[in-house]
Amino acid sequence: MKFPLKALTLAIASISYVSIAAAEDTPNKVQRVEVTGSSIKRVQKEGAAAVETVNKKALEKTAATTVQEVVKNVASLDFDDSYEQKSNYPSASGSAFISMRGLDSGDTLILLDGRRLPKHAMSGGQSFDINALPMSAIERVDILKDGGSAIYGADAVAGVVNFITKKNYQGGEIRSSIGQSSRGDGTEKTAGITGGFGDLEEDGFNFFGSFDVLTRDPILTKDRDISKTADYRRFGGSDLRSSYSPYGNVQINKKWTQVAPGCPADLIKSNGQCSYDFNQDVLTLSTGADRKNLMMLGRVKLNEKTQAYAQYLYAESNDHFEAHPAPGGMPYYKNGQMIDKNGNVTTDPAKQVYFNGRFMQPGLRVSEKENKLSNIVLGVDGQIFDFDWSIAGGYGVSTNNNRDSGVHKGKFFDALANQLIDPTSSNNNQAVIDSLKIISQREAKLEQAYFDAKVSGETGLTLGGGAVVFALGTSFTHEKLTDIPDYLQQNDQVYGSIKQVVTEGSRSGKAVFGEVIVPVLKSLELQAALRYDSYQGGNSKFSPRFAARFQPISNLMVRASYSESFRMPTLQDLYQGPSQGAHTFSGSECDYLPNLSATDLADCKKNGINGQRTTSSNPDLKPEKGQSINLGLVGEAGPFSGSVDWWMIKKDDVISDQTYLEALQAGQIAPSAEYGWMMSQKKKNRNKQENIGIDTDMKLRFPTSLATFTFSNNNSYYLSLKKSNDTGSMEDWVDTYGEPQWRNTFRFDVEKDGWSGGVGVRTTASFQDVNASPDDKENYDPEANRIASHTEVDLTLAYTGIKNLRIDAAVKNVFDRMPPFSNVASGTYSAPGFAPLYTARGSFYQLGVKYSF
Repeated sequence: MKFPLKALTLAIASISYVSIAAAEDTPNKVQRVEVTGSSIKRVQKEGAAAVETVNKKALEKTAATTVQEVVKNVASLDFDDSYEQKSNYPSASGSAFISMRGLDSGDTLILLDGRRLPKHAMSGGQSFDINALPMSAIERVDILKDGGSAIYGADAVAGVVNFITKKNYQGGEIRSSIGQSSRGDGTEKTAGITGGFGDLEEDGFNFFGSFDVLTRDPILTKDRDISKTADYRRFGGSDLRSSYSPYGNVQINKKWTQVAPGCPADLIKSNGQCSYDFNQDVLTLSTGADRKNLMMLGRVKLNEKTQAYAQYLYAESNDHFEAHPAPGGMPYYKNGQMIDKNGNVTTDPAKQVYFNGRFMQPGLRVSEKENKLSNIVLGVDGQIFDFDWSIAGGYGVSTNNNRDSGVHKGKFFDALANQLIDPTSSNNNQAVIDSLKIISQREAKLEQAYFDAKVSGETGLTLGGGAVVFALGTSFTHEKLTDIPDYLQQNDQVYGSIKQVVTEGSRSGKAVFGEVIVPVLKSLELQAALRYDSYQGGNSKFSPRFAARFQPISNLMVRASYSESFRMPTLQDLYQGPSQGAHTFSGSECDYLPNLSATDLADCKKNGINGQRTTSSNPDLKPEKGQSINLGLVGEAGPFSGSVDWWMIKKDDVISDQTYLEALQAGQIAPSAEYGWMMSQKKKNRNKQENIGIDTDMKLRFPTSLATFTFSNNNSYYLSLKKSNDTGSMEDWVDTYGEPQWRNTFRFDVEKDGWSGGVGVRTTASFQDVNASPDDKENYDPEANRIASHTEVDLTLAYTGIKNLRIDAAVKNVFDRMPPFSNVASGTYSAPGFAPLYTARGSFYQLGVKYSF
């Protein structure tokens, strides 16, 4: 299928853009709607808040098949593929989260038609998983690039992404698409059906439904040149193949040797260890997917001024991936006797030396993950005495179920002690091996319930610019989290894993809020909003917002705003159990490993030392507090329109994980008999954060007799991303690893008659690729190495010349650009050799068809 699909896609894409024809936009019907960034319904589109809208037409132009893909094409959104790419994030693999303004995903509020959605339940997630949203039901995406805490709640610190669904939809459509990488893997198939009937004005009702299915094959690390081996010396990096080898590595008298003979010469490191190349095994570079999404909407007129509505969302995803057998420390026996680090026989288990091994005979670790989300909203809205009012309640639940195969730790160690098995052999008694195999299970559920009510309208006061309008409202919320590992995990009986604990927590909150818009003059409008949030435990905060909009002439507008924010620690921050992952200590990290000899220290810096790390929550966390300022200029002249917005966000008591260096400098590292070294990290209030940046949005549209040509460019530029360390001093992290200074998206589109085509260009700036962080003064060298900038070009073509039919073809990443190499990204097992800002899918050929009726 690889070559026919590629040839067919290229053939359609090469049907000349010459024959492409101008098409005028259909003017939108003017109506009063609730605008993202305000609780007040109004006609005016461009207000004091910086709102970027991706409409249906723009969604279609990108040929995106998922919401995640839409987000990648928005420069102002910080997005990476960490959870889609790495199989060592089992709690949230296959998920996708959005962040903004250089802040965490928990600071960006995700809404569906202005309503909150339940977050990902497993401890790996801090926000709503956008993969649960049905692409076909979305009419547009509004991005509030301004702190929205005073309007939407105390956690909308960085901004709000509001997904708006189709309204009063009538008719139906069926659709399907297929895509595949140029290397014949990563095949993606989608199918769906959408239907709606009833006209709200004429029939008094409208019902809408949409069902989507997506399947995608995984891409393996061994199938891309950049990741086919963890020996990155070919790129000038380090050899990060694991010392947890099937042959076993044991250190006797400070000299490494193998427990079993036969290690191939090309796997022997300079320090004498036999390595294991996990990237040449079955690790996924990009996870597969099996998703189903259902959306149902209904609205009924109760009378001329009152309507009732219901919305239901259901999403289900199933992930399957296979990983190499678990690495771990194993007790070393020789001739049936325990051996100490000097090679002598010992009878003291505390002195027995462990070797770094990998027991292969039980087979691969298989993980099956099922994620489900259900969310229902019921509401009534209408008008009374010229006031708009609404009452709504909702309940949502997100569940995650993990089933993982493995080896029973206690039985495994007993079998070793009783000489029933040789862990370096694959010829042990199969009955004994089968008795060690287990399936562990972990279930998590997050429930969210809320009720809100609000009223808005004119105050009766009229100024030079019109009527003064207001909104008042209240809301009540409750959320509950349970995360329950099974008996095996709770009692540390899964070999290669860690002891996990039951995580349970709940919290209720209430809020009142108000907003007023004051049109002082036709050219000057003021906005003020105030929200009071109160949570269990005595935490409460007023969150104000003040904004102004000045339009001296019809094609020029100046806007400004100031807001304060208040974000409670999430239930995951407070109560989630510890998570564990492998880590390779290298570079300056080696200086903090206690009691290393000069030889071992040099070897660590050259070859790395394998270990493990745990990340845990902190029940003593304090709420975050923040302030944001935005200044913007919006203008148009003939075919040109554009905006420039400067913004700044300051936060105190920022909640984040400790960095590796912070944990090491704090002494949170200890030798581990099983893993070599165990480093512990925890969440903490990390004092302060100050981010400053500039967003630009430019568009040029030329309708001509030949065709309509449109140029658009969006850029998000960080001036600084400052964080404070434990001493309180501020360090600028912009341009450091994973924090590129800017992102840019450019599009050129051509339209004529039933043809439309475009070129999309996405560019991420270069950034430093250094092991040391800015707060490590001794080792920090910003010019040591840089990751090059990265650009991908997409080519899209659509034909709508046949009635009710739309055909799409796309070549994504047409020049087959691979991510630039990063040595820092190779610090954990299953590392791909590049930063998680990109994908190594390569060129991708896609065909889609949609029939409307």
